[in-house]
Amino acid sequence: MAAPKHRRTALERVEKFLSETCFTDCNLRGRLFGDRCPPASLSCFQTPRRIAYDEAVRQEFRPAQVGDSFGPTWETCWFKVELSIPPAWAGREVHFVWESDGECMVWQDAQPVQGLTKEGEKTSYILTRSMKETEPHSLTLYVELACNGLFGAGKGSMIAPPDPDKRFTLSKAELMVFNRDVYELLVDLEILLDMAQLLGEENQRSFQALCTANQMVNVCDVMDPSTFPAARALAAAVFSQRNGESQHTIHAMGHCHIDSAWLWPYEETIRKCARSWVTVVRLMERNPELTFACSQAQQFEWVRSWYPGLYEQIQDFVAKGQFIPVGGTWVEMDGNLPSGESMVRQFLQGQRFFQQQFGRVCSEFWLPDTFGYSAQLPQLMRGCGIRRFLTQKLSWNLVNSFPHHTFFWEGIDGSRVLTHFPPGDSYGMQGRVEEMLKTVKNNKDKGRVNHSAFLFGFGDGGGGPTQKMLDRMKRMRDTDGLPRVQISTPDQLFSALEKDSSQLYTWVGELFLELHNGTYTTQAQIKKGNRECERILHDIEVLSTLAMVQGSGFQYPASQLQRLWSSSGKWHLQAGVEVTWQEHHEMIKSSRPR
Repeated sequence: MAAPKHRRTALERVEKFLSETCFTDCNLRGRLFGDRCPPASLSCFQTPRRIAYDEAVRQEFRPAQVGDSFGPTWETCWFKVELSIPPAWAGREVHFVWESDGECMVWQDAQPVQGLTKEGEKTSYILTRSMKETEPHSLTLYVELACNGLFGAGKGSMIAPPDPDKRFTLSKAELMVFNRDVYELLVDLEILLDMAQLLGEENQRSFQALCTANQMVNVCDVMDPSTFPAARALAAAVFSQRNGESQHTIHAMGHCHIDSAWLWPYEETIRKCARSWVTVVRLMERNPELTFACSQAQQFEWVRSWYPGLYEQIQDFVAKGQFIPVGGTWVEMDGNLPSGESMVRQFLQGQRFFQQQFGRVCSEFWLPDTFGYSAQLPQLMRGCGIRRFLTQKLSWNLVNSFPHHTFFWEGIDGSRVLTHFPPGDSYGMQGRVEEMLKTVKNNKDKGRVNHSAFLFGFGDGGGGPTQKMLDRMKRMRDTDGLPRVQISTPDQLFSALEKDSSQLYTWVGELFLELHNGTYTTQAQIKKGNRECERILHDIEVLSTLAMVQGSGFQYPASQLQRLWSSSGKWHLQAGVEVTWQEHHEMIKSSRPR
């Protein structure tokens, strides 16, 4: 069947062939998973505490089943899942599929191995790519379910106070055969369909993509996998048609912004980091080209303390250049309220941590999600050895659209840093054609630079990149009609921008965010307490220095002060965060030299 002359008819034909809701009994999507079987045994126990694995597995588990609900909010449920893979599945790719409300961590052999959450489009853990007869067919997994979502548990809306009585339902837990050839064909068709829809009716490549997708539907018999290679070859012919030399280059980097304090307790942030980063590690094992930019020394320290096995794996991938520490600060702090000395300590503590743990400091300041940027920051950055800066928050301005995406930012003393805002106006992209086209179209510095950042992965509440995001971008690596997409690093991006920086504009002074203004006037007691902590720390250091020079044998409390500054750094988060400071204040007062 030739492509119908009526464009909408052809588009709908391809759409229905891929649909997740329509015709799944006979379309390609419905063949993504094959045979399935339930767990041999499923049991659980529930606790109000966030406990370690070793303690959890010693508890008494009771029988559980799909359809059960758990809670209330902030509780933790541990599931013991005993699996038996049918011998008939030899040679097949086998996934453990888990769908529930809340956020989950899969544990195997006493180690965290995979984060799962429906909100982050991660609902399966790959047990084997090709089941071998020599592999064990019986195994036990533990699933740690946090009774909260990626964005907390707001009652009625995301940012509302948490609903204390929310329930979390387990809707699926089973072994499934995953049909990798169906998956690859689905991704091919999704990219072609997006090109057909988004490049425009007047664009030749749009019609070429649509005709190719239609041909693939003609060739493909969903009941006969032997027809899939011919369909995939049609797609490959389109994807292999290359761009010209002048095409814009997108530097794609995995990313997972995690708010250290927002809609959940600090202790949950620790688990969010672990769930997100272990998933990145699994992706890196299967995709050696993947890079992942990760900021906030505090979050690294949390994972180091609570998940030492995972942290060792992260260190290995840092050494390989895939897991990339960025930012140079202890946390992604507020850019206005902390004192100048506190901001210096952010860089001092952060850079010291990265140097000690990974043998390197950061050359770029990474602050994608704070509520404005003081004019003193360029001077502080340069004083700390940082000459590059990335954020995107000013794209949220309510009134005035910021005029640049790549520019030099000049501070109050004349210090300048090369600054880049990802033109897609997000730090949580998903590798879609629409996002690539927006990145090019939205770029406000066309003709001056021909490179831009693309940060992909679920963020704010964690999650991170997925395999599907990577597979989409592999097909768009160098495809005519789309920008050139390369998996890159912050250094490669900024190095390319520096080569083309001679025509860039300079912005002098504060980067003011026209949004979230009320966060700087609410919770005044917290802000007052934070400033008092800063003052007390200053006084401790002065008095300790005076005590030392008197020769009285006083030992300068360097390690304790470093710990207190690191603890203090956690309070320099977004200005509207509701936290208490009294306990921290008392710690500082008790450390004063007598």
